[in-house]
Formats: sequence, C-alpha cells, structure tokens
Amino acid sequence: MSFQPQPVYGPPGYYAAPPVGPRPRTLGAVSMGIALGVFVLSLVASAFIGATTGPLSHRTGTSFTADTAHLTSAQTAAFATIGILTAAQILLGTLFGILALVLGIIAAVTKRGRAFGVVGIAVAAAAPVLSFAVYLITLTATIPHA
Repeated sequence: MSFQPQPVYGPPGYYAAPPVGPRPRTLGAVSMGIALGVFVLSLVASAFIGATTGPLSHRTGTSFTADTAHLTSAQTAAFATIGILTAAQILLGTLFGILALVLGIIAAVTKRGRAFGVVGIAVAAAAPVLSFAVYLITLTATIPHA
C-alpha cells in the first residue's frame, strides 16, 4: 500500500488593509491650547490673589496669617472676591487641566498630534506647581513688614 502525500493548505489569503493616511493633529492641538490657556489664566489669577492677599496678611516668626477680624468693608469685599476667584481657579483649573491631560494622552497614544499632545501633558502637569509658586512669591512680596 502506498500513501500519497496530502496537499499542504496554508492559511486563507487575507487582504492587506489599505494604508492609512496621516491623521489630523487636531486632538493634540486642542490639548495644548487648553493646557496653555489654563496655565496662563492660572498664573494671572495666582499673581492677583497673592498680591491682593499679601497686604491683608501679617508676618509671624515662621509664617504669615490673615487676620479677618479687623477688616474694613472695602477689605472685606476684596477678601470675598479673592475667595471666589480662588474657588473658581481651583475648580476650573482642575477640570480643564485634567481635560488637557486626558486629551494629550489620547493624542500621544493614537498619533493624532503627538508632539502637541506631549506639550499639552507637560504644560498641564506644570501649571499647578508654577501657579502655587507664583502665589507664594507675590504673597510674600506684598506682606507688610512688621
């Protein structure tokens, strides 16, 4: 008895996917734009808050304190404005900063404006740190000396 070799069957022929053209960079650009906007507005708000809070504060041996018990009506109104601006800065800065981070990560991973997305990630991550530094610098520069 002789056996004949069986024919070898390979995997079915698949068609190659058509080449994908360049993807738009819009997502990365949006991430970078939001991050830069948050960065600039946060720095401006921090400088304003620090410069306005400083004259209402008093130095202590190791720190500073804001005495709100003896404020005039104009100073009380200024302090209320500072509180509202601080809350808006924290809330909106956080929301838009996280949005810029997420969009930047998606843009970098999906190659839809990778360079812009990376810039958006870096700026959104640096904004809170630099904003706090600007606040502290302007605050300490405007506190009256004892």
